[in-house]
Amino acid sequence: MGAIAEGSASKTTDAAPEDVWHHISNATRLPAWWPKAERAEDVQGGLFTLVLRSSRGVPVRTDWTTTTSKRPEVQRWEQQIVNTPFEKALKTSVVEIRLEPSGDGTRITVTVERELIQKGMLAARMGRKASKEQAGLALDGLLRVISSAG
Repeated sequence: MGAIAEGSASKTTDAAPEDVWHHISNATRLPAWWPKAERAEDVQGGLFTLVLRSSRGVPVRTDWTTTTSKRPEVQRWEQQIVNTPFEKALKTSVVEIRLEPSGDGTRITVTVERELIQKGMLAARMGRKASKEQAGLALDGLLRVISSAG
C-alpha cells in the first residue's frame, strides 16, 4: 500500500446549499473554479475529462467518474488512473465536496484524497501538503464564483 495523501479545506458562505450545488454538480462548470482547469470535455453520464494546465504550460487531460451525487449534500469524483500516465504515481485520486447547512448559509468542505504509488513518510507528507493546497485553492475558487454569481 502506498502513502495516503489527504487534505481538506472548509469555509462557510452565505449562499444556500442549492446555490452552491449549482456550481459543483455539473462538470461543465468546473473550469470556472477548479485550480488550473481550462475546460471540461466529453461530459456525459457522470463521466468527464478535465483539461488542466501544468506548471510548464502543457495541457494535461484528466478523466473522471462521478461516484456520488447526493443533492445538495455531497458530490464525489474519482479519477480514472489505469492506462494513463498518472498510474506511475497514483493508485487512486478522489475529490469530495460536502455541503452542510450553516445558519442561513452553507459550510463547504473540499477534500482531495490520493493513494500514492510511492511509500514512506516523506511521500505522505508531501502528498498531504499538495492535497491540502489543491483543496484550499478549489474552495477559494468556488467561493469566488459563488460570490460573483450572487
